[in-house]
Amino acid sequence: MGLEGVKEWLHYCGRCNSCKYIYRDYKDSCPAYNKYYFEPYTAGGKIWMALDLYQERYNWSPSIIEKIFACSLCGNCEIQCQQEAGKHALDIFEALREEAVERGLGPLEAHKKFLENLNKVDNPYGDPKEDRFKGVPEEYFNDDAEVIYYVGCTSAYREKQLFESVIPILQKLGVSFTLLKEEVCCGSPLITTGQFKAAKRLAEHNVNLINSKSGEIVIASCAGCLRTLHSQYERKYGIKINKEVLHLSEFLARKLKRLKRLYKKGKKPVEKATYHDPCHIGRHIGIFEEPRKVLKSLPGVELIEMGRIKDNAWCCGAGAGVKSGLKEWAVEISEERIKEAEETNAKYLVTTCPFCERNLQDAVEKLKSSIEVIDLCQLVLKKLE
Repeated sequence: MGLEGVKEWLHYCGRCNSCKYIYRDYKDSCPAYNKYYFEPYTAGGKIWMALDLYQERYNWSPSIIEKIFACSLCGNCEIQCQQEAGKHALDIFEALREEAVERGLGPLEAHKKFLENLNKVDNPYGDPKEDRFKGVPEEYFNDDAEVIYYVGCTSAYREKQLFESVIPILQKLGVSFTLLKEEVCCGSPLITTGQFKAAKRLAEHNVNLINSKSGEIVIASCAGCLRTLHSQYERKYGIKINKEVLHLSEFLARKLKRLKRLYKKGKKPVEKATYHDPCHIGRHIGIFEEPRKVLKSLPGVELIEMGRIKDNAWCCGAGAGVKSGLKEWAVEISEERIKEAEETNAKYLVTTCPFCERNLQDAVEKLKSSIEVIDLCQLVLKKLE
């Protein structure tokens, strides 16, 4: 896309400042503004900067690149904006990054490693390709299965406990499922850091692979993967998966009657849990109720909500290359979320994204907090017979 692709929207921002705070509540909403307190880091500031750059009123500089990439693309500004600009802010921010990459000025050095690793081994971590499903039984690869489980790189290579929890849940539910032996990275790390042209190869591979299978439902347990499969492929490249694409929490919500029959019997002591909405499936897609429905169904679990939830949820800070390019700041953003979760006196901080889980856990360790960060599917597995 680049700035040419979003030029019609660059005039929409009226500089009302509502993007900086939760509308009419005035709680913090923008991690970048909360950190830097400088206009160019806000949504409105970046939109006006994009307009000036497009009209060549000033030249690109390292300072501009820094501000473009100091954003987790959480989308909270789109929710708070009360003008037309709110419908297009993320598109403009992504276009700024794409423009920077096209000009050879971006992305950040850490983001360039994503592309290098993906070109070599089809995952951003640089781990051997054959390790994605190392040791996984052959029975989990079944072309005739009804459900396709797209695992994703973070669950396959780093947060393996998530992958290892999903499989037994699907088995206990009696779901006919398959993994994808030829699965590669969804491309989200490239798309969100402006390297969207390089991600097209991954998109085409995954769409062709998934569409070749007989199953009618695709599930993903990673919020970033879900958003990419669900909508980014079509928006960015005009290609589409011809099956229903669901987050695991949506799928479990549909199977709730069957799931409840599998819960451990007997009275359980009540454990409080609070839920963190990942930006990729929350604000970006609108999946808010299904994870809560599953969480509320768990025996012995009481959901206690934080102050900022759903559309207004505070970002974990890990997305759009912030975790890799601005590591300390990423954890600072999560620290604020951990403190908010602690106010609920919950035992568990539950989320539905492995990247959120990792960054929140890093903040827990830094703060020496006693709250336990856990993915929803891990908690579900704890409650099954």
